Amino acid sequence: MDPSLPLMYTWVKRTREQLFAYTESLPGHVYLQDQPGLPSSSLRDIHVHVANMYQWWVGRYLLRTEPYQQHLDALPPSSRATHAQRTAAIIAVERAETLGLSDVSAVRGLFLEVDALVERVFETVESVDEPFEVTRASGCRTVVTPRWVLVAQITHEFHHKGQMLAYGRALGAPLPEDLETDLAVP
Repeated sequence: MDPSLPLMYTWVKRTREQLFAYTESLPGHVYLQDQPGLPSSSLRDIHVHVANMYQWWVGRYLLRTEPYQQHLDALPPSSRATHAQRTAAIIAVERAETLGLSDVSAVRGLFLEVDALVERVFETVESVDEPFEVTRASGCRTVVTPRWVLVAQITHEFHHKGQMLAYGRALGAPLPEDLETDLAVP
């Protein structure tokens, strides 16, 4: 394992903690409020989406665990026969789980699971640049590497962090002046 990846992920977790501190400072209803005209767009929904993508990409493709296997097994085979049907079923499960997370503390718990997955990758994946093929949600096949999977999830998290901070400001919750909105300093 490239030792820079665990170090970089430590910075990501510290940065994430700053975002959690910000969201915890907001009134609870603000964290759960959808953006006008955009369903499933609350700060909570965006936060959970980030965690779900870590679980999907890191768990499914790097650790070979199917995060939604129990849910899929409970469905009739005809409703999960194709890749598109499986993806639709997973999206429905994710949405139901998201609605069950009613505050920042619950979402923190989800990210503890994400951290455990990423730590398992650091402990078990030796070659971070070994290419392998994945089937994306769209059904397209793509060749990636473990390094790409990790970095893609990190950049995805930061993309959505920016969305969350902008939306929070739009809701009248300005950022504290001492909040570092980029990567936390080492």
